[in-house]
Amino acid sequence: MNLIIQYTIIAFYVSLILELFYYSVPSIVVTKRILRPKEEDVSGFSQHKARIFRWSFGTKLAVFVIPLVFIYLLHLLPAFLLYELSFNNVSITSNLMAIAGILLVIFGRIFSHKYLSKINAMRANMLTDFISTGIFKYSRNPGLIGLYISFLGFFMIKPSILYSICFVIYIIHMHFKILLEEDYLTNLHGDKYLSYKKKIRRYL
Repeated sequence: MNLIIQYTIIAFYVSLILELFYYSVPSIVVTKRILRPKEEDVSGFSQHKARIFRWSFGTKLAVFVIPLVFIYLLHLLPAFLLYELSFNNVSITSNLMAIAGILLVIFGRIFSHKYLSKINAMRANMLTDFISTGIFKYSRNPGLIGLYISFLGFFMIKPSILYSICFVIYIIHMHFKILLEEDYLTNLHGDKYLSYKKKIRRYL
């Protein structure tokens, strides 16, 4: 079982690297833009959300940067598990939970990559409309849902309080950013985006 988990962790990181280099999806609410926004970036948001970009630098650090420490740690915890399995001969207490976790990790990565391949196909064909077919029939954020599923899988393989704290912070942080992005898209596309939001759920 340990060997299968090790291969699963390696495959997870390989898929993340592929995602980073070949499927990078730009966002208007990346942390760098929030910390040092340009006026043209801020003008795309509603007055209510635009105030966030004018918070003090210290407040932005507390809300947007400190959570990144836990988020990066969340992404590194499977690597620590890989180290423990490889060199410290750590045993997994529940084979049934581990099997379920492995399946979730694999399913989550496939789910995310189906989303990313669809985005790439849109770019190749110069399409700019909102997608409501395939995996996008069920979620407006399937790539993120895929990551959540994979991280849930790792939690099932090796549960810990630290992991659960990092995971919850990640979900809250991303939800806040999604709300900002939705506000921007509503201002940009108006009723067209509002209709899309009513048709397709934010998550599942």
